[in-house]
Amino acid sequence: MHRNILEPVSRVCWPPPGDEGVLPAADGLLLAELHGDIDLANTVELQGWLDSVVALRAPAYIVDLRPVTFVDSTGLNLLLRLRRRVLAGGGAFALLCRERTLRLLHAHGSLELFDPATTFPQAVSRVTGTS
Repeated sequence: MHRNILEPVSRVCWPPPGDEGVLPAADGLLLAELHGDIDLANTVELQGWLDSVVALRAPAYIVDLRPVTFVDSTGLNLLLRLRRRVLAGGGAFALLCRERTLRLLHAHGSLELFDPATTFPQAVSRVTGTS
């Protein structure tokens, strides 16, 4: 799907460490790693950050939820919005999560839509279309 998608790999984190407000250029795969709780309490800040991430217009995005400790339906809706915007912009999208998050996605009704990966190589395969 995307040639040489793994070079370079840009990595961004939520919440951003320190006062770093500038996101790296994304001319390859962008790994967005989320930490902590993703819920109603940080919706406004996270939505603004995700808008900045999608504005980078990377050819492929992997959102890593493995470090996340809690996600509520508000957080999942933000991820659905991000996925929709990435795909509408012509990018590829993959979600990377732990087994417990798979159960949450199933209960939310978005498991099949996200088709999440549980390992980084699986997620890369999803955005590159390779096996």
